[in-house]
Amino acid sequence: MKNNSEIISDFSANHPAGWNVEQFRANWFAFLESIVRENSTLIPPRRVQYQVEQAAAFREIVAGWDSMDGFRRLDAWKRLLMIADESSREVLPVCVQCGECCRRGSPTLHREDLELLRSGKIPWGKIMTLRSGEPARSPFDGRPFLLPEERIKIREKEGSRECTFFDSEAGQCAIYDDRPLQCRAQACWDPMPARDLAEQQPFLKRADIFEGVGVLLDMIAEHENRCGFASLADAFEALSRNGGENVDEILRHLSYEDHFRRFVSEKFQVPGTDLELLFGRSFTDMVPLFGYRVTEEPDGTRCLVPDETGD
Repeated sequence: MKNNSEIISDFSANHPAGWNVEQFRANWFAFLESIVRENSTLIPPRRVQYQVEQAAAFREIVAGWDSMDGFRRLDAWKRLLMIADESSREVLPVCVQCGECCRRGSPTLHREDLELLRSGKIPWGKIMTLRSGEPARSPFDGRPFLLPEERIKIREKEGSRECTFFDSEAGQCAIYDDRPLQCRAQACWDPMPARDLAEQQPFLKRADIFEGVGVLLDMIAEHENRCGFASLADAFEALSRNGGENVDEILRHLSYEDHFRRFVSEKFQVPGTDLELLFGRSFTDMVPLFGYRVTEEPDGTRCLVPDETGD
């Protein structure tokens, strides 16, 4: 690991002796991110930050920064670097509600969480289905993998991985007292409780949610039969092999799946938000997973084009 003088050089445009309080805080958080990254830990920087900033030494340094001369500022900065490095290695085994778990992704539901749905504590419109074969990220190490079976997941805010129930301004969970099992088991200082939960407790499935509602289960089965995720993945794999010869086939896949959703929504008066629980994400929404996007011409013609946005 770099020594303190090298780290200061990396993260500041000038010497700590010349920083004002705003510059001090900016360099402080940059340093926290660096030590977490260098230590190859999943402990979020905000968690380390919270732990260090509870120390009396930190509050004393911040309060007196403006009145310190250059030598004392340098000495105070060195003290903080040492404290932060120690904290990143010895995280206290207690949740400080820093919110980083909520910012990194929403929870997957287990069968025991079904009562939270039935009681209305988690509204139906706030959950969605990820289907078998779809790509997902491990909540333990962030690595991508393909789902071996479907999962029911709380929605994330559009354009981010942040849980829909997380109030980012207040740093609080809107359903904290009624949070799902995964949230209760998750601990940034010890991944084992959440791992044990995932291995030992059955995940919630649509068959559990809609048990006894034959018409919905039949529609889900028919949708899986005609519009399974594997069929879309196979079509895009063929597209990469044949140089684009089956573009029309993919567009037919998208149109049929869109039609299926509209039919169910209109005939059974299913709200649009609930369709992602019944049938998972639409084919059209998943096209970017394969490096493409769908555009529409003024006459309504749909086109499949490479996605060059990098999103």
